Amino acid sequence: MLIINLMVLLISLFLIIKFSDVFVDAATSIAESFKVPKIVIALTIAAFCTCAPELAISFNSIASGNSDMTLANVIGSSIINILLIIGVSAIVKPIKLKERTVRKELPLLLIITTAFFFLINDSLFSSGVKNNLS
Repeated sequence: MLIINLMVLLISLFLIIKFSDVFVDAATSIAESFKVPKIVIALTIAAFCTCAPELAISFNSIASGNSDMTLANVIGSSIINILLIIGVSAIVKPIKLKERTVRKELPLLLIITTAFFFLINDSLFSSGVKNNLS
């Protein structure tokens, strides 16, 4: 059984790599025929390929009736993608922040994040509302 699972894994990896190559070549060819700049092609393909696993997980969780997993997947992948990109960029070249960014935009980011937390986390409020209604 282990050998069969290993063979399926290796064949799957080969097929993913092969069809990814075909996908990139086809997308590049189509985009170049419409005179799209190469940087736009590269960024679009990279964006699609990084979002494809999250999209598959989201469809699977919706089909299985677990919609909470979809929201957690979107939020978690966004956080990880952003932090990894900013983190790796900061390691390669330190990021310089302007005074305006720290003074104005950072507090706004904290307010929006806090508001988003309270809007999403309805379990904090649903028990209190149910108790008041009964």
